[in-house]
Amino acid sequence: MAYTRHMLANLLPQPGAGLVAALALVLCMSGCASRGPSAVMVAPAATPTPSLSANTQKLKLVTYNIWGLPLWMTGAKPGRYAKIARELERLDADVVLLQEAWTSQARKSAPADGRWFIARAAGQHTFFQQSGLVTLSKLPIIGGKFYPFSHAEFPDRLVNKGALKVSVELAGGRVLNIWNVHLQDGGSAEVRRSQVRQLISWVQEAEDGQVADVIGGDFNCTPESAEYEELACWLGPSMLQAAGGLPFVTWDGLSAKPGAGRTLDYIFARGRTAHPVPEALPCVAFTAPTSAQRLSDHFGIEAEMNLNLAPNVTAIGRPHFYGPPSPVIAARGNVYVDGQ
Repeated sequence: MAYTRHMLANLLPQPGAGLVAALALVLCMSGCASRGPSAVMVAPAATPTPSLSANTQKLKLVTYNIWGLPLWMTGAKPGRYAKIARELERLDADVVLLQEAWTSQARKSAPADGRWFIARAAGQHTFFQQSGLVTLSKLPIIGGKFYPFSHAEFPDRLVNKGALKVSVELAGGRVLNIWNVHLQDGGSAEVRRSQVRQLISWVQEAEDGQVADVIGGDFNCTPESAEYEELACWLGPSMLQAAGGLPFVTWDGLSAKPGAGRTLDYIFARGRTAHPVPEALPCVAFTAPTSAQRLSDHFGIEAEMNLNLAPNVTAIGRPHFYGPPSPVIAARGNVYVDGQ
């Protein structure tokens, strides 16, 4: 799950810290977050995977909330980011979606072996500007944009959550859009539903000539919630449901607290001119035998899918979305990538 209220409360000035310190924090919080779409910075891969020529392309996906807060806030053991990077190297996914990479140390969870393009939103110079989202792709990233949510409640108002979209190049120059998402932690369900509707609107309005959209991350809602029902209504079932599987715990699964453990993380795949098909049941990644040995308060999801890229004249055109037109329309802007 996202950081807790107690954790972020520790970031606020304590009693006796003085009016000047409190005012400085308020100014930082009010001036840091931008509400319009922004550019994406991409670190290029040293050895990118070439686009294949086959009509069917197999993709391996991983999504993982890495709990990337300072050690004094999590109580986690040091050295876990390097372990996450090594495990990601072992999993060898084509696409990796990381959430809660809030700090420069946390972003070391992204492997530095040169096999992935690494994308994150530009302009994140302080903690309060961070989206916490990092996307890795072995396929070339040819475009991208970060979309911040218009509404959030505490503790998310302290940062800049949203959806990180990247466009990657597939066989024959075809495009796949990948959306890395992190919804409101805690707060009201209505705020989270407004974010769901905004996300759906962004996906619906994106016109990059993409054959499909993959949407994954930490949605902070359970399968029986109204928020999840709206996601499934618009995007179709999650990859786990599409493969015929039952939900498994992705957050707090190692807690000793009674009733702990929830399903909050998902991967959806929505075809436009290609049909994404799960190859097998998605499975849990980054498990641990005990709470003391865990690398995050979340488990990850590992999934594989096939994209049928064969021409299909009946599928060409605007995709069908299950739900009614969204009342939330995203702001438009130029899609570009900062290669620095």
